[in-house]
Formats: sequence, C-alpha cells, structure tokens
Amino acid sequence: MNPWREGARRGFTCSIGRGVLSIQRNAVTTRQFFCPAGVREVYTAFPIVGFLPESCIEIDGVLVDRRIFTTPFICDVALQNCGSACCHRGCVVTPGDVERLIPHMDGIVRYLPEAKRDFLRREGGQFVGDPRRQGTDMRPQETVAMIRFFKSPDEMRCMWVLDDGCVFLYPSTEPAPENGQAVPVQHCAVHSYAMEQGMDWKAFKQTDCVQYPLCIYEKDGRTVLALQEEPGRAAVPCLNNPIGPLMYRSLAGTITYLLGEPFNEQVQAYGRAHFPECESAG
Repeated sequence: MNPWREGARRGFTCSIGRGVLSIQRNAVTTRQFFCPAGVREVYTAFPIVGFLPESCIEIDGVLVDRRIFTTPFICDVALQNCGSACCHRGCVVTPGDVERLIPHMDGIVRYLPEAKRDFLRREGGQFVGDPRRQGTDMRPQETVAMIRFFKSPDEMRCMWVLDDGCVFLYPSTEPAPENGQAVPVQHCAVHSYAMEQGMDWKAFKQTDCVQYPLCIYEKDGRTVLALQEEPGRAAVPCLNNPIGPLMYRSLAGTITYLLGEPFNEQVQAYGRAHFPECESAG
C-alpha cells in the first residue's frame, strides 16, 4: 500500500485560499477595451469579489486587468526577504493536483526537515489538511472567490499548514543580491523536486501556486485575467514592493501556462506598444 495515495484519498474539503480555472485559448487579435488616465496603478485597498477589475483591456476576447501592464513585480525570495510569504496559509489543491503529486511523494519529502516528514507519516501520507483541526485566517471574500473559481466548494482542498507555512516548505539559503552572502530562505519541496527531475515545474506544481498572483475566471460569459484580490496580500512583500520588470513580462511564463503561448505573445506585443512610459519608469 502506498501511504501517500491512501492518505490523499481521505482528503477533506476546505473552502479557503486562492484558486484558478485553467482555460486554453489561441490569440489572434488585440484591441483596447477601457483604459483610464494614469500610468502606474497599485492594488485596490479592498478585495473585489465577483466583479470585473476597475480597468480592463480586451485581448482576443479576454479581459486583461490593466495593472498587469503597469505594476512592477518580481518573485525573488532573497531580494524581497519575504520568507515565502505567499505560502503563509498553504495553497488550494484540486483533485488533479493531488493525483499528480501522489506518485512522487517519496522524492518530494526528501527535501523536508525530519519534523515535517514525521508529521506526514503520522497523517498516513496525507498532505491535504483537515479543516476540523486546522483553523484559517482567510476572509469571507476569499471563500466566495474560491467558490466562484472552482464552481463548487467540494472541489477545493487545502494543504496542511505547519510552522505558519505550507507543509511543503523547507529551509534553505540563497546569496543576497547586494553582497552574495548566504541568507536564509524557504523553498518549496514540490518545486525543487520538479527542477531536480528535469520536469516543467509549471505543469507539475499545484496550479494555485503556479498562477499566483494572477487568476483567470469567467464573468458574464467573458474570460478575465486579473490580479488576485485578497486581504492576505498585505503580508506579501512582492505585491507591495514595486520593483522589477512589469508584471506582463515577469509573469510571461504564467500567462503562457494559463492561456497559451499565442495569447502571451499578443500580451507582450500589446505591452510594448501601449505602455512605453511604464517600461521606462520601471
């Protein structure tokens, strides 16, 4: 008996966290939908659930949040000194994510400290958390958003959270950008395992983690590509520290994963053509 598979089969439903509905499209045209004045937007003060972003640009029928073209963003745990804050409450996993990870669990857990390995053994290999034993600090808006993204709460599951972070986080070091000295960071065992095995980590890792901080969903029959609106962003330095390339460039791989390479090429071309002032300001 494989304890990882048997444990995951006993996973509990949990309506917390962030989510995504993956859609594959081919891009052929671009046109501007709505674009008010102003060069550099930031996150809104309060989360928006069930509504379109305040300003969208239509690209091949997809409504794209304008802030993706105007907001600098870089995911670098050493540069941001963030402690992998986006993993603070674990992540939401779909049944497909669980089934994809189970056969690789023996390799994934090798990265984890002994305490986490022992915990997973005690749980029979189950890395999906039990909401009866694991509280959350998620807001009602996020629960509503998750139901919208996943269509049904029964499809949502959440990872175990240990030591104020995802069960798959493990301590490591990276060279500091300013002086090259080793600084403590936290890495993802799933991500590290995929890289070591020569896998495409975006195709292997939990979808919720791959798409962050973007999300796609359907609203009034339209596909929307937007920045995630969630109260937890206040604790995520990369979303509040405007450094690095603009989002549409730094997250090109994520956009490709979510909506395909042809669509991403249209996004890149649109950004270069219509936001040169943001490029120079970044």
